[in-house]
Amino acid sequence: MMARFCEASQRLIRSAAALAAVMLTLFSVGRAAELLDVRFGPSADATRIVFDLNGAPQYAVSGDDLGEGRLFVDFADLNGAPAAKSGMGHVASVSFAREGRAGARATVKFKKTAKIKEIFLIEPSPGVAKHRLVIDLVTADKAGLLASLPARKDDIAAIIDQVTGDAPAEKAPARIANVDIPPAPSVKDSAMATKAERQVVVIDPGHGGRDPGSQGQSGTYERTVTMTAALELKALLEKRGGYDVVLTRESDTDKRIISSQRDELARRESLARAAGADLFISLHADAISQPAVRGASVYTLSEESTARSAKIAKSQGDYQVYDVNLKEYDSVVGDILFDKAQDTTMTKSSKFAEILIKNLSGKTPMLNRSHRQGDLRVLLAPDVPAVLLEMAFISNAKDEANLNSPVWRSRTMGAVADSIDAYFESESRQRQAQLAPAAGQ
Repeated sequence: MMARFCEASQRLIRSAAALAAVMLTLFSVGRAAELLDVRFGPSADATRIVFDLNGAPQYAVSGDDLGEGRLFVDFADLNGAPAAKSGMGHVASVSFAREGRAGARATVKFKKTAKIKEIFLIEPSPGVAKHRLVIDLVTADKAGLLASLPARKDDIAAIIDQVTGDAPAEKAPARIANVDIPPAPSVKDSAMATKAERQVVVIDPGHGGRDPGSQGQSGTYERTVTMTAALELKALLEKRGGYDVVLTRESDTDKRIISSQRDELARRESLARAAGADLFISLHADAISQPAVRGASVYTLSEESTARSAKIAKSQGDYQVYDVNLKEYDSVVGDILFDKAQDTTMTKSSKFAEILIKNLSGKTPMLNRSHRQGDLRVLLAPDVPAVLLEMAFISNAKDEANLNSPVWRSRTMGAVADSIDAYFESESRQRQAQLAPAAGQ
C-alpha cells in the first residue's frame, strides 16, 4: 500500500512539473496585469514598441508573414486592453482582442517588414510605477522576420520531450535571425512533388443526400451549389499540382452519407483526420430571413468549443493528435498536450481564414466582420486546421444567382485555391526559418 502511495505521489509531482514546464514555454512568468497603453519610438531603420502595464505581464510573442508581416503578443490573465491605435515607423497599426475569459491578443501589423532585434521587460523604478514590455524592431525581409520570432514548441513531439523529460540526445537545430533563406518554391510548380511533399486538402461540400440545406428564392438547393463549387475547387487544385484532394462526398447519392445529420458531421470530421489532412475547408451557402443580406464569411472554431473537442475525442477513444497517442501519458500530461495541439491548430486555422478573406475581397461580396467564430462540429478536429466558408447568402436573389453562375464560381474558387497556395507557401517559409542552422554549425 505504501509503495503504491509513493508511486502515485511521484506521478502527481511529475504531472505538476509537466504543467509548469509547458506553461513556461507559453508565457513569461508574472502576475495579473492591466494593459494601459502602447507607444512607439521610430527612427530611420528601427522602431521601438512599448506596452505600458500596471503589473508584471504574462506574455508570449509570435508572428507570421501575412501582408508586410505581423506580430502577435498574447497576454494571459490581463485586465482590460486599450483601443486600436495607428502605428509609427515600421508599424501600421496595433489592435487588441480578448482571448478567452482572461487573456488578450495584441496584433501588430507592419507597414514595412521588420524583424525582432530584442524583447525585454523593464521593471518599475523610482518615479515610474508601471512595467514596460519593449519590442525593438529593425528593417528586414520576411525570412528575417520569421527567423527572429521567439522559439515556440509547436511541434507536439518537442512538447512531449519537454513534458516527459525524454528529450532526444541529438541537439535540436538552432534558429538564427541573420540568415538569408530563399523563398519556398510555389505549390503551383510542384506537380511532380513526391507523395511525402504533397499537401492533403479535404473539401467538404456542405449538406447532401437527404439533407438539402437551405433553399434560395428561385428554388436552388444549398447541397447542389456546394457540390458544384467543391468539384470546381478540386479540379483547380489538381491542375496546379502538389495536392492530394479528398472530398467528403462526391454526389448527393454518395453511399457514405449518413441519414443522421449529427453522425454525418462527425463522419466528415473523422474522414479528414483519417486522411491525414493538412487543411480542411467546408463549403456552405448561408441563409437568413432578411433577403437583403448578402456576402461571404469565414468561420473558425470558437475558443469555447475546445472543451467540447477534447470531450468528444475522449468519449470516442480517439485521443491521438499529430500521430501521438496521448493515452500513453497520464491524464494531466495528456490534457496539456491535447490543449497545446489544439492551440496550434486554431492558430493555423485563423491564419488560413485571414488569407482566404483577403483573397476573396474584391472577387465576391463580403459580410462586414467577415472572420467569425462558431461551435461547428466539422471544425472540431484537434489536429487539422479547418475553416467553414459561407460562400454567399442563398436567401439573397443576387447571391443565389452568383452561386449558380459558372463565371462567379470560377473566380471565387480560384481565389480559394490561391489562398490554399499562399497558406502552404507561408507554412513552408516558416518551417525553413525555424530550422535554419546557426552560422558555423
